[in-house]
Amino acid sequence: MNDSTPNDDVIISNAKRIIRETSHGKVAIYSGYPAGHFDRLKLDSGIGNFAHYSSIIQKLDVFDKVASQSDGRVSIALLNETTVIGYLACWIPEQTERWSKLGGLMYEMGAIEVSRNFRKMGIAHTMVDLTIAGEFFDRRITYMNGFLWHWDLDGSGLSKFEYRKMMLKFLDNWCFHEFYTNEPNIGLRQENLFMARIGSKVTERDRQRFRDLRFGIRNH
Repeated sequence: MNDSTPNDDVIISNAKRIIRETSHGKVAIYSGYPAGHFDRLKLDSGIGNFAHYSSIIQKLDVFDKVASQSDGRVSIALLNETTVIGYLACWIPEQTERWSKLGGLMYEMGAIEVSRNFRKMGIAHTMVDLTIAGEFFDRRITYMNGFLWHWDLDGSGLSKFEYRKMMLKFLDNWCFHEFYTNEPNIGLRQENLFMARIGSKVTERDRQRFRDLRFGIRNH
């Protein structure tokens, strides 16, 4: 046995972490939670299938798949280091998606959720804070698709337009802005929105390429 091989606790402690005390117990929020360590966890009851809403990610092996990808990132909030009560997953767009045409420039914030049992505690805000810091995001255009069918209107008590406004206000904290696009899925419902954060080191040429691609024009 190689004594220099780090154990699981050391590997996970190398991820960025913030501890929060809540009325339900201690919550540890990690950014960069590593692949191969999700099978020890379980999902909170507030994440899953409900009458009018389903969580985007409902299986732990999906987190492992994302974290295993090149440039895949998973941030999670854990109650007592065992129960997932929130998550944020980011990845490069699939080749079948429009945004992949700009190569490594585009990066998707693909899924973010906090359990119905732990909302309004600042957990989502902390997950984004931990995830989006650093030069990696300064050199990219990070985007999020806001689809009505992924919104927990019942759990939030908001109307679809109130929820939309809430998303715009929330992501504005990290300089995400709404951009118009003729991307078909966004156009399916008027409530849907496309938001993006243009990193401070993105060149003017790449900004122009992004402007063009939003309307299906591809410039190399």
